[in-house]
Amino acid sequence: MQKFLLSSGMLLMLSACQPAPQVAANVSAAATTASNGALLTSKTPYQPQQDWRSYSAVPVGFSAVGLQHVARHGSRFLSSQGDDILMLELLKQAADAGALTPLGQQLAALVNRLHQAHQPNNYGEISALGVQEHRQMAQRLLARSPQLFEQAVAQQLRIAVLHSGRERADQSGDAFVAGLTEVMPALKPLFDTPQADERTLYFYKAEGSEAFARYRDEDPRLLSAMQQLAADPSRQQAALSMLARFFQPEFLNRLQQGEIELTLPDDDDAIRNPLDAANVLFSLYSIASNLTLEGPFDFSELLLEEHLQPLAELDDADSFYGRGPAFASDDITYRLAGRLVADMLDKAEQPNGYVASFRFTHAQVLMPLAALLGIAGASEPLPQSVLYSYKNSPWRSAKVSPMAANVQWEVYRNADNLTLIRMLHHERETAFGGTCQPYTGSHFFYTSSELRRCLLP
Repeated sequence: MQKFLLSSGMLLMLSACQPAPQVAANVSAAATTASNGALLTSKTPYQPQQDWRSYSAVPVGFSAVGLQHVARHGSRFLSSQGDDILMLELLKQAADAGALTPLGQQLAALVNRLHQAHQPNNYGEISALGVQEHRQMAQRLLARSPQLFEQAVAQQLRIAVLHSGRERADQSGDAFVAGLTEVMPALKPLFDTPQADERTLYFYKAEGSEAFARYRDEDPRLLSAMQQLAADPSRQQAALSMLARFFQPEFLNRLQQGEIELTLPDDDDAIRNPLDAANVLFSLYSIASNLTLEGPFDFSELLLEEHLQPLAELDDADSFYGRGPAFASDDITYRLAGRLVADMLDKAEQPNGYVASFRFTHAQVLMPLAALLGIAGASEPLPQSVLYSYKNSPWRSAKVSPMAANVQWEVYRNADNLTLIRMLHHERETAFGGTCQPYTGSHFFYTSSELRRCLLP
């Protein structure tokens, strides 16, 4: 077996590769198709799901008094060096062996350009599209709630900005605040200095998450489900068919026989077989959709939907079992989201001089939050006997937690000090699930006391 330990800082140049043809700078047809078909999974760029001008009327006697907002970071670069380095080395080995097809030569040039776009230190940062997503979201918020923020300025109410402690979450908050203050500069002095709150916005790594960590590492149900999904013959064949477009049969056979192993120091990513290689390529394809403003990284000529779909399903299964509703009668994947929900309710009921709290975090928070809130399509578990698939589950990470995914609670109050909350999921009016009952005569408004009852038993 040839085993290569790759340095994470190395810069690989594929001199044997032909340059890729010029492509248009607009979003590719493949990316558009993938976005519509959820094939970009959790890397899907953000789109609001409803025009705010079509929202339901607020119940009579109630006025807007606050906002509780939690959002995933915006579109980003690769979170760390890994998949680009691994794929470049695999392509380099094939190039050195004369084992790249013409499409493989185009792929090598494209992956090298994608790698260069991350230099010298863009890993983990939000992209220009990610900045745009949050700025525009903030400006839509101001457009629909101008009186709330005019009142905040008049009364000098405070605005909290919280994040997970990770740079891309902090950067997303900066972009959101910039979007608000660009339209309404009078808000600038109202903002608190951004603060990290790992307990509510990075709870899957914070103190008290030990049971969840054991589940992710050791739970036999989870391990068995993912092993079965990875071993599925149709998925294995899709991976081989994808790679056969880029690598000559002799080289692909070596990979299939386990003769090639590529690993990274201090990193779990590796290429040891065709499915590993296909998953790495899928990762690069999906992240390219986040970098449309950095340059054209067009995979539309190279990757086929029939090969991408089984890989997207595997990626979604990992999120479904690892961060979503997972197994019926077990809340281990989303239990800790109760910390965030309790904090949002506390601040909605007792604002203490604040008009809004804006929070910025990750898919690992938005997915369990959506499950705990009972959002339709985001909260339906499966029995252990039923393996996740696109045929038997409506759960798709592209819909549950795309880039800049968000849950917004609009807070209203009447003269009797009754607090109502309307939830927006990706800016669409959304019902709370489970046993939560809406306020009399409404579909999307709930008293805060009712939400405490049904969400925080």
